Amino acid sequence: MLSEDVLCENILLEILSRLRVKSLKRFMCVNKFFQSLILDPCFVTMHLQNSRKNTNFLLKYLDGDKTSRSVIAPPINSLFEDSNPLFLDIHGSTLQRNKYQVIGSCNGLVCLAIWRNRKGPSMFQLWNPATKKYVTYPNSSLKVFKEEKVAMLGFGYDNSTHTYKVVAIVSHMDSKYSRSFRSVICSLNDESNWRDIQNFPVNPAGVEANGIYLNNTINWLGRPNSNDSKYHSYVRFDKVVIASLDLETETYTEMLLPHELKGVFIRHLCFPCGQLHCNEVPLIGVLSGCLSLFLRNRETRHLSIWQIKEIENQKSWILLLNISFHDLGVNTIPTKFDHEYDLWTTLRVDQHFFCSDNNLLPLCMVENDRDIVIIRSSFQGHVKQTIIYNLRDETVIVRKMAANLRWIYPFDYVESLVSPIGSTRT
Repeated sequence: MLSEDVLCENILLEILSRLRVKSLKRFMCVNKFFQSLILDPCFVTMHLQNSRKNTNFLLKYLDGDKTSRSVIAPPINSLFEDSNPLFLDIHGSTLQRNKYQVIGSCNGLVCLAIWRNRKGPSMFQLWNPATKKYVTYPNSSLKVFKEEKVAMLGFGYDNSTHTYKVVAIVSHMDSKYSRSFRSVICSLNDESNWRDIQNFPVNPAGVEANGIYLNNTINWLGRPNSNDSKYHSYVRFDKVVIASLDLETETYTEMLLPHELKGVFIRHLCFPCGQLHCNEVPLIGVLSGCLSLFLRNRETRHLSIWQIKEIENQKSWILLLNISFHDLGVNTIPTKFDHEYDLWTTLRVDQHFFCSDNNLLPLCMVENDRDIVIIRSSFQGHVKQTIIYNLRDETVIVRKMAANLRWIYPFDYVESLVSPIGSTRT
């Protein structure tokens, strides 16, 4: 009889672990048995593992008054289940974020930086959109010197100590033409303050973006020679590396990019001002569990995706996708400014009107890594479309987006019961 009871409870746990957090919260209201069962750390971990099989995403949108911005976390399939635009009447947890910056997400927790001025964030929060719980860490206030400012941030989970860590790359002006970059780290789950670790080994100028978390590491792009005075848009990609921080050892390693990119200049991927707008359209990300490089070449008008299958193994780079903007259904016309505008026509077919630059960003892979979801947005504007490209059939499906959708954050988010208070083994 005892074994049957254990079997029934195991089956119950398996069923519950596959439900959405919204449903589990209703079960918790039934009685204390369900409440203790669902809040048990073993079940929280079990539910998180199953949730990782279902991709969600975070998006930023304008509220009805068109002034306040909120963040919401709907499932990814809502992007392409219907041919209608995605309207943001989805029931979920929202967060007013006029003063927040979303840094990253892991284990169902989202890291938010609160900025008081341009020099750096004043504190950080961990927020669980599914449970609507969040905690502010007052000890995370970051102080920088007068000649310094925060250039980049990173967020991740250290599996060895079961703590969530925030990393800040601080730019220091050594002289009129020289900068150095120090790294400081803060463990959010304990009461320790910021502390210096190994200096950031590369120069992020021209490729600034927040770090990408993957498998206990945070990754950024940069140039090895921090004192190189050459204007960054004239630097070739064979002079760019990935700086990868191991959160356990808190030390960096440098990874080379694919040797096939030799001779490709950063300016081929820049806007007219010569800057890569990396915080909205990063060059590196994670697709299907692999660190990936996203290149939107404005000279060849192609989108390329490279993936490294084994970290630190230069020979494991593979070309996952190389497709023209035209084949993705993005029609553009070249201009004398070395970038493209959307092709818009009126009653006269020979008239073209300026709309905006094209940003193409791979968001995730779904359907057994068969479909790549790509978002298309305007420079510092709203998301226009999602493009679903089928690798096997080479087909394209385009979905229009709602007018008040401002951004879809390019990192994986999964629902979880993980509490932002204290550390949780996962």
